[in-house]
Amino acid sequence: RHMPEEVQWTHPGGGMCLWVELPAGMDSSELLIHVRERGVLFAPGRYFYLQNPQPNTLRLGFAGLDERQIARGIATLGALLRIEMRKPQRGGRRVDSARVALV
Repeated sequence: RHMPEEVQWTHPGGGMCLWVELPAGMDSSELLIHVRERGVLFAPGRYFYLQNPQPNTLRLGFAGLDERQIARGIATLGALLRIEMRKPQRGGRRVDSARVALV
């Protein structure tokens, strides 16, 4: 209920993490910068590939967290994803128009 429709994830039968696929063009490493400021951490998926890393993937672990913490983290991640998905893209990277200076 918190994730945008364009986000897909695994339904693990066991273990303490799940695999998330963001929409094409998103970079989980950039997303990590923003969610970390809000107390959410994950591992960018590119670190789990030997070849052809997929920048729009991430590994979301939940070991050692109670249900309330997990729910808060997912809600935070989902809200930030919705914000990031509304931003314009150029060449696969997000551009913050407020920081672009015209010379």
